[in-house]
Amino acid sequence: MFQVKQFQTTFGQLDGRSGARLTRHMRCSIILSTLCLAACGASDLPPKPVNLCVEAGARCVNAPVRDVLAVDGDTFELQRLTDRGTERIRLRLIGWDSPETGNSAGCPAEDELGQKVEAYAKELFAESQTLTFKPEGNDRFGRTRAHVYLDGTHIGWLLAKQGLSKPWLSETVKPVWCE
Repeated sequence: MFQVKQFQTTFGQLDGRSGARLTRHMRCSIILSTLCLAACGASDLPPKPVNLCVEAGARCVNAPVRDVLAVDGDTFELQRLTDRGTERIRLRLIGWDSPETGNSAGCPAEDELGQKVEAYAKELFAESQTLTFKPEGNDRFGRTRAHVYLDGTHIGWLLAKQGLSKPWLSETVKPVWCE
């Protein structure tokens, strides 16, 4: 509020160039433009992660998106036919969390958001060509922990752009979906 009053006081005086007063319409336009620019810059979107698979010597796996199922926003299942049958590998995003669904959700709002993330993840997969992942061991459920990219862009970040995932910076403190 202080900044808006400061703008009003400043722009209510002479504009400094021609000695003319700024009209009320001009003052409002300047104030609204400034507020819009400030709002656009204030984003909860984390910086876009670098693709770790483009680094020299990176050990990454490429797969056609058609071979991957989006289980939810942070777990994916790669299915490949081998000489022994169908091989299934569950991938868990490293450093990102998305809302849960059903009994795993902490509240109805998380369940609803979890359903949205599942649908949106499937849309992203349908629009993409290649899934690339950099595996880094297994989690306590036996899933392969990995940095996962769709056509070179981190899927956690793609979901975060829609408010459907959050960075998970600490394995001990899970992001909050129920407030």
